[in-house]
Formats: sequence, C-alpha cells, structure tokens
Amino acid sequence: MRIVCIDTEDQYREIVERDVVAPLRAAGHEFVWIDGGRFDRPDEAIAAAQGFDGLYIIGDQGPLPAGLLEQTPSLKLVSFVGTGARRFVDMGEAERAGVAVTNVPDFASQSVAEHAIALMFAIARRVVEGDGIVRSGAWAKHQGLKLAGSRIGVVGAGAIGARVIRLAKGLGMEPVYWSRTVDPERSAALGAEQVSLEELFETSRVVSVHLTHSPETDGLVSRDLLERLRSDAIFVNTARAEVVDGEALDELLAAGRIFGAGIDVFTEEPPATDGLPGVSSNAVLTPHIGFHTDEADDVFRLAAENILAFAAGEPTNVID
Repeated sequence: MRIVCIDTEDQYREIVERDVVAPLRAAGHEFVWIDGGRFDRPDEAIAAAQGFDGLYIIGDQGPLPAGLLEQTPSLKLVSFVGTGARRFVDMGEAERAGVAVTNVPDFASQSVAEHAIALMFAIARRVVEGDGIVRSGAWAKHQGLKLAGSRIGVVGAGAIGARVIRLAKGLGMEPVYWSRTVDPERSAALGAEQVSLEELFETSRVVSVHLTHSPETDGLVSRDLLERLRSDAIFVNTARAEVVDGEALDELLAAGRIFGAGIDVFTEEPPATDGLPGVSSNAVLTPHIGFHTDEADDVFRLAAENILAFAAGEPTNVID
C-alpha cells in the first residue's frame, strides 16, 4: 500500500520515522510525509492525496477537507492517530467513498486520567490564580477546597473514566459514575455506584467528563444538568467539547455559580480568545494536552499497526 501523511507537524517526524515508516517499509509498503502539508488548504490536500491507498492522519491540523475522500478514488483507508476520528473525518463521506476509517480506541488512558485529576486540584487549590498573584508581586490568599471525603461524579466509565475512579478512591474521595449501559458487575469491579445523570450533577462536588463524542452524546451535558451543580462544584472536561453545553458552562462561570472549571478541549482548536472565560473566573484552560506524555507515543505505532492489519486483510479498530 501507498500511505501519505498530509497534515504534518515537524515535532512528530522523528517518532513517525521510527515507529511508523520503518515497520511499514519493512513490510513492503510506502509511506510519504508531505513537508508543511495542511488540511486547511483543501485544493493542495486533495491534490496531494491522489494515487495513494491510505491516509495517516495525526489530527493536529484537521479536519479532513470535504470531498477529499470522494475525489480520491484510489483511497481505501484512513488511519487516524487517536480516538477522535469522527471529529476529523466525515464518516458519511467515508461510507459513500468506500473508505475504511480506523482509530486507536484506547491509548494514553492513564495520562488523560491524571490530567483530569491535575485540573481538579488546580481548581480546588486555585493554583493558577495563586501563581499569578505571586508573580504580580501581590500576596493574597484565597480559600480553596479540600477534596478528600468529597464525592466525584465520573460521566462515562470507559478506560479513562475507570482510571479516574481508581485515582479518586486513592485520594479518599467517594466516586460515583454514570454510563449509558446499566451493569451491576461493572459497578462491582469499579467499586463505585452507578447513578443517574441528575443525581450525579446534583450531589457531586467534582464532575469529570469522559465520553466519546457521537450523535448520542452530542450536547448530553445540557444546561439543565449544569444548572444542577452545587455552588462549590468543580467541573472538568478532558473528553470532547461537543458533549457539553459550552454556553451554559460559560454563563455559570461568569456568574460565579460554581467554584470553577478545568477545560482541556474546545469546539474550535485553538479557540477564539474573546470567547474564553474571563480572568476573574476560576477556570484553568489547557491546549488539549491530556494525552501528551511519553505514554502517548505508542499511539503512532498502534495507528501503523492498523494499516498493516488492513493490508493483510484482517482490519482492526475499524469505526462503524
């Protein structure tokens, strides 16, 4: 197979050469890296894809230009580096074009879980605010929150959510969770009670979101749920911005209706700065770095393995 990576970033080139290019070439496949390639120049991207059997998408610059899959008849596969392929690939167009889309469904779960906990602590102990106070030459001490003994509600108990539950228990917190599937055996294995979304938002001091984005979860964390949060609540989202009513959350923060929020994901990345919570809000924002640790490097290799499996006629991790 001939594979091309168009949305390239120099920071990833060394690891791609080592963990992707080398094994693909060893198996007789071709991998081409387009220097300076970008999906936000659609005509160039469509031209660059011609004649290739597959796209290797890192996803930092997407989304995939509309029409690229249908206008590149040679394409058979899109191998997405990460979990959020639907954010970058129009699955309807992929189906019409007969292109399989694969992802890496479970990677860096521990890293994302740790980042969620880090955001929780940053808000509870007003870390970023305190840093700014000291750097400004001032000396003000604002009240924080003790988390041990508090309830944490985990929305989505997949690989990442399950790790958040375990970490929270180690901190002396009381975890509860919500999942679309009622499974008593899962609750027993997690050592956490499964509750309704309404109860979770009403009773948890910390709410941490760990859902994939799909038609079923789009806007699931609604204004009604957010308005049920306690006044001392901390809201954390390291999953996908689209599952949360962002406007409602911004209003709660601006009004001081909740203690604070830690956000790692945005509908538009990078987000427009004029739409971010004001400096007076207790909000900590990070640039979608929950998975950016040494653990995350495996995702490049795993996406390459999806290509090898597809070429061997045994596709893995194909998105329905």
